[in-house]
Amino acid sequence: MAKKVAISVGHSILKNGNCTSAGGCVNEYAYNKKLAPLIKKYLERAGWKADVIRCPEKKFAAKTEEKSYKLPLINKGTYDLAVELHLNASDGTGHGAEVYYKTETGKVYAQRVQKKLAGIFQDRGAKKDDHLYFLNGTKPPAILVESFFCDNKNDYKKGKDLEKVAKLIAEGIFGGKITKKEAAAEKPPYTAVKKSSGKEAIKWLQKKLNACYTGKLPDLSVDGIWGPKTMAMLRAYWKQLGWKKGSYAGKKTCTALFKDRKK
Repeated sequence: MAKKVAISVGHSILKNGNCTSAGGCVNEYAYNKKLAPLIKKYLERAGWKADVIRCPEKKFAAKTEEKSYKLPLINKGTYDLAVELHLNASDGTGHGAEVYYKTETGKVYAQRVQKKLAGIFQDRGAKKDDHLYFLNGTKPPAILVESFFCDNKNDYKKGKDLEKVAKLIAEGIFGGKITKKEAAAEKPPYTAVKKSSGKEAIKWLQKKLNACYTGKLPDLSVDGIWGPKTMAMLRAYWKQLGWKKGSYAGKKTCTALFKDRKK
């Protein structure tokens, strides 16, 4: 059975517009908001299941509400591992990567991720900590990743390659190399989606059309109902790719959507 991981983005943006994270050369929250989906991508490439958990923006009045939102989602999700993403900060001179854990299982994951990150950042080690709410409050084993110092120019220069950092963290979690060959073996969940298809298939089609169609039509409601708006966007997507019209999304269309093809 595939392992399942929750990838939590540390911090949030409060009602008043203030961000609860550190800043410097890059904002900690903004960076990890982009990093989390990339880690998910690589883990799914390796056969894992992954969910990104991020606090809703401009909803909370105080940062203390972050844990009340995230922890219940993680604890009811039957996850094998929970990962929270952070960046460190000091006075601009601190640098390097460190990963925190509490349990022995967490230690295994923390050491693997730390070893990977130490390939490009200074190795500050995998460290046990009993005082972090994320490590104390999650039912599954958990790790907290401080990828680098967001107020250090040299660290940020290395960390700007989000794909590279994401792949390193994902490989540390997975415990091995994640190759292009594995990615090529991936297949779309559906080979055809039509009016008579089930709701989940149509929802998948609607969601992928919203992500891949770049024209002026408004986003579809992801409701699993094959209506005229779904058909209109499907036809607009074919036109976007230079394809002839059809009456349903066949294998060619499903593959293009699965690969997030826009041209």
